[in-house]
Amino acid sequence: MRLPATNCRNRLVRPSSATRRPIRVDATYLQPGLRNGWLPRVAPLLRRTAYAGENDGQETTAEVLLASTSANGAGDALNSNVLLSEDVGPVTPEGGNDGGKKEELPEDYVDDNWWIPHRWRVTFMIALAFILCNMDKVNMSVAVIPMAEDLGWSATSRGIVQSAFFFGYTVTQIPAGWISTKIGGAVVLLSGVALWSFGTLIAPLAAHMGFWLLCASRALVGLGEGFAPSAATNVMASQVPGTERARAVATVFGGLDMGSAIGLLICGPLIRMYGWPCVFYLFALLGLFWCVGWPFVRPEKRDAKMWRYQQAKLAAAAKKDQNGAQNGSQNAAADVNAQSTAAEKVPWGEFFKSVPVWAIITAHFCFNWGYYTLLSWLPSFFQLALKLDVQNSSFLTVIPYIAMTLMTPLVGPAADSLVGGGMRTTNVRKIFQGMSFLGSAICMIACGILTPATTAGLTAGRVSLIVGLLSMSFAVATCARAGLYCNHQDLSPRYASALLGISNTAGALPGILGVWSVGVLLDMTGSWSTAMFYPIAATQLFGLLIYTAFASSKKQAWS
Repeated sequence: MRLPATNCRNRLVRPSSATRRPIRVDATYLQPGLRNGWLPRVAPLLRRTAYAGENDGQETTAEVLLASTSANGAGDALNSNVLLSEDVGPVTPEGGNDGGKKEELPEDYVDDNWWIPHRWRVTFMIALAFILCNMDKVNMSVAVIPMAEDLGWSATSRGIVQSAFFFGYTVTQIPAGWISTKIGGAVVLLSGVALWSFGTLIAPLAAHMGFWLLCASRALVGLGEGFAPSAATNVMASQVPGTERARAVATVFGGLDMGSAIGLLICGPLIRMYGWPCVFYLFALLGLFWCVGWPFVRPEKRDAKMWRYQQAKLAAAAKKDQNGAQNGSQNAAADVNAQSTAAEKVPWGEFFKSVPVWAIITAHFCFNWGYYTLLSWLPSFFQLALKLDVQNSSFLTVIPYIAMTLMTPLVGPAADSLVGGGMRTTNVRKIFQGMSFLGSAICMIACGILTPATTAGLTAGRVSLIVGLLSMSFAVATCARAGLYCNHQDLSPRYASALLGISNTAGALPGILGVWSVGVLLDMTGSWSTAMFYPIAATQLFGLLIYTAFASSKKQAWS
């Protein structure tokens, strides 16, 4: 039976031999490399597996026999008779203390005394990269208005310029997931930020040289930004324990929303004062400064809390094994070692046989149809349909993005609290993603009804109501950060970046099809409702049906 908590002391108690009960922990379930020089690293695990003797009331510390399985299946005792107490560390039978109170961590882990833990410093730095990511999307959404006036572009030409970004973005999604799985997301993210910053820097020169050269420069920005989601997911999977997953994902991907708000706030005034090229030069330099600072947060190092979280999972696996659940123990151990198995072959075929994976792919496509379409066309809608002056930074134009930014910090903790309270993770993901889809669809239908065919029917009250509905849509859409954006890591922490690469490929297609189709339909019909709002509502409702029916957070057999 388990040792009562009241009997755990920060000291070694030597029970009589009559009350000692050895525990056998099979080293098969320990991380690779622990069987050689295992003692300092396995001590936290073994401390958590101490059991009491026959007498429940007597303080005791179990005698541990660590066994490794040899090639012929025989167990060889390694350093047996090691006595462990709750906090003292490994103690030999003679009373020597090898560990002391200081926990020894593997070399690739850090446990510093900063007031912001290492995992969250890395997370905030990734969020900053995502802020810059969307600033470099929004700058074109705003700059395309004066550019179109200067160069005589039609609505279709505007759509082509803005969709060019997504041609590059789509191409890199699956390669980004594979490369991040192989070499780690930290290097991939750095390369991506450097590439998209360079593409942003050369955009003004390309625009003056020719229309298609500008499209090529935007595709180059897309190539760089295409690496970001999978790389970030890979880094978070190695840095952040599952108990903090929704908060970390909401923080990082919430950077996209904040980037949109900041971009809209400053692009208009900058363009009015200095001309449209300045927003490309400024945002490119900010990205290059980020590249200089990224190595200083040491993203290749992992947080000590992740190590302890992994050891707790190993302890649970060992306990299950004692109860006869050997397969479950092996699966848990495999999950713990997810980040050290990069050399393994990625099971691409198994991904596409998984119904929950297809639910994520479909949901990502439908969610991004609304997100990318509005991100690209909303400034033009404000300027052309609602007669709001984007270049003079009308406050109404940024309210939707501010609403999204303010909602983001609430979503992650709310989802994590439901999971921590015992609700099934699958149900939490479906609830939050369902709120995102259904709320957005209702708001889009209402906006389509309220948007007049001509500006003659505009009133101040109607404009305010439309902006309010858009703000509600953006705010409720952030629930997806605790829905499909967490689901990849639920299904497989090991292959989370590869899974995100697949779903984000589907998610990038609306940036081409949706953004381009709005321009074509707008030229054909002249109706913003037909061109933009109603198609968005239809895709959101379709995504709601598929994700609710088929999504799951259960770890897959191939994980």
